[in-house]
Amino acid sequence: MPIILNYFQLKLCENKSTMNDFLNTPLTIGSFTLNNRLIQGPLAGYSCAPFRKLFSLFFVPAYCVSEMLSAQDVLHKHTIQDRYLLRAKEEKALCYQIAGNEPNIMAAAAQKLELLGANLIDINCGCPKTKIRKKGAGSALLERPDQLIKIVTAVRRAIGIPLTIKIRLQENSKQDIELVKRLTNVGADAIIIHGRRWYDTYDTPCDLNRIGLIKKATDIPLIVNGDLKDKHTILKALKNTGCDAFMIARAGSGKPWLFQEIINDTSIKLDKNQLNNLFMIHLTGLAELENEHKAVLQSRSLIRYYFRNQISSEQLSLFYQLNTLKEVEFFLIKNSYEHEVAVSPQF
Repeated sequence: MPIILNYFQLKLCENKSTMNDFLNTPLTIGSFTLNNRLIQGPLAGYSCAPFRKLFSLFFVPAYCVSEMLSAQDVLHKHTIQDRYLLRAKEEKALCYQIAGNEPNIMAAAAQKLELLGANLIDINCGCPKTKIRKKGAGSALLERPDQLIKIVTAVRRAIGIPLTIKIRLQENSKQDIELVKRLTNVGADAIIIHGRRWYDTYDTPCDLNRIGLIKKATDIPLIVNGDLKDKHTILKALKNTGCDAFMIARAGSGKPWLFQEIINDTSIKLDKNQLNNLFMIHLTGLAELENEHKAVLQSRSLIRYYFRNQISSEQLSLFYQLNTLKEVEFFLIKNSYEHEVAVSPQF
């Protein structure tokens, strides 16, 4: 049964301009005020600084989230200059997401990240990957709620910045609501909830009605995640959940203009030169962050996102043989793909 919206929320859903006003309305999470209600979520292997700063060329989301970080690695491996911790000067607000299963290690990692300038800390309790679950982290923590509460309690005591918890649906609404209430009681400032269980495939639709029940039972901001890719899906999520904000993840890959499309309620399309330039800006940033070889390797997955449905299997095979950024640039010029109509990002 869909959540019952109040009069103001109903008007948001009925009126496009009012919906835009809502998305641009500030939202306070703990001591931090978001200037809008759109968030770019974490993407393992992608959401490092060169990826995140591309959004500054268009409409900037309220904040972006780092790649998921091992708390142990934050303490003993990563430096402020590596891909996992580096923050671009263009980034006005950044949330670091940490994963682990030991309260003291998680607390120490969060404290270090706060000292490095984090605006928010997020605890990952949703990753379904086997290698993460085997370590007792990610979504495995949902099966050990007492341990999760110890972690959140320790992290909350260690930091003064807002703390969010990213979870997934559990087996039933009773479990969902009980956990969220416990997380709230020990200091979570907001809950981010992905609308699938850990073992569901991405073909399984997000259960927005379940999220709506959780929203009704909590007093802190609830951020919905999963299957959000445009204004239509955001409107659907609002109608069914009454949520406070929206976290987009996969849909932002290779499409940093997505948030501007949503806010302007229009289709933004880049001409071939702009799209090529954007792709090369991304790759150049990766090369500067790590090295050219790694940037070229990552380009082989990124090209599918930037040039969706515009590149043949034969062309992909040729692209995979490239070894330098110069070769990539020449390939793009030779095989120009065109997004429908021009827009003017600030390259």
